[in-house]
Amino acid sequence: MHCLKCTNKKCNECDFAKPLREESLMIYDTEPTKEMHSVAADVEVSYHSRLTRLEEILMFAEKMKFKRIGIAYCGGLTREAYTACNIIELRGFLVSSAMCGICGLDRKEVNVRSFRTDGSGPICNPVGQALALNSDRTDLNIIVGLCVGHDMTFTAHSKAPVSTFIVKDRVLGHNPVQALYTRYVTNPVFMRMKKGK
Repeated sequence: MHCLKCTNKKCNECDFAKPLREESLMIYDTEPTKEMHSVAADVEVSYHSRLTRLEEILMFAEKMKFKRIGIAYCGGLTREAYTACNIIELRGFLVSSAMCGICGLDRKEVNVRSFRTDGSGPICNPVGQALALNSDRTDLNIIVGLCVGHDMTFTAHSKAPVSTFIVKDRVLGHNPVQALYTRYVTNPVFMRMKKGK
């Protein structure tokens, strides 16, 4: 599959995707996918271009009748996570939160690269974040700025569905799409990637 290289743009005629069509329809007819897909479409149609990302997440959660929302956040975005928590609680939800440094793991314990010459130092614990929110039986978890890879690990171990609220981008102020909008950013980014730096 490479939809970006398609010149036909008629998805219903795509030979590569035809085998996936029936399987997709069968999955959409099973819970919880059926309800989530329906509610997502309802939020999209009802509030298109009128709600912020956070408002859309909360509207989705309300329509799904979720009660408890988990926030998996980076310690570097504590202020943003705290503000989001207050807004979510004002909307009537219960909130559980888990910071990336939960359990106080050291890089030596999990044998990963360190900034320090002795190999020590704190390391994020996305598995611990997922386990903590799983233990609180959250209905939905939102990501606030987890590192690349840690977001995936958290999502893989979360029992509740996961939506990303803030994507970490230390260079672009957590606005990664900006790299696609201006040649002053995309050219240096492209060149760094091309050179392997």
